[in-house]
Amino acid sequence: MDFMKKQVAGILACALLAATVGCSKHNVINKETKLYNMQSFDEGNIRAKSQGKGLNGKFLNELQLTFGSLHIPLTHQMYSEDGRGNISYMYMINGNPAQYISLHVFTNEQERVNRIHNWYGDQNVIDTQNSRTVIYNHHRASLVYTSSGKEKGKYDEQVKQVFNSLLDRLD
Repeated sequence: MDFMKKQVAGILACALLAATVGCSKHNVINKETKLYNMQSFDEGNIRAKSQGKGLNGKFLNELQLTFGSLHIPLTHQMYSEDGRGNISYMYMINGNPAQYISLHVFTNEQERVNRIHNWYGDQNVIDTQNSRTVIYNHHRASLVYTSSGKEKGKYDEQVKQVFNSLLDRLD
């Protein structure tokens, strides 16, 4: 009987080993396939962009740190990509949806010019009775501050200071 138990245990061990190796081979093949068709690269870029890492990450961190040093916390980070390589980040200022900033990063300067014109028109400051939008442009990027309601324009000076400081560092 002991001999049979050992044989069964040996067969089970071999089956588990074969299954593990088989699964491992399957995972390796999937990873290699992703590498060859650039899927891993694309997935990594999407992860980096959505987490604020990569090429834009340093700028986003500087943006948050600079506003934080003025005791103006940026909260509720949102991110979107349009499928053409353009990406936008948005933050509420101090958790207030009536006060927010957006960073738009475009694939090239002409794309920025066209898209910003399409979204906001030709003005860098759009002031209405209830809202105010201020647009700062630099090469492939646009920084936009929008405020509305009773506190319209509350952070105009601080935003101008931060945006100009950050844009100067881009050069």
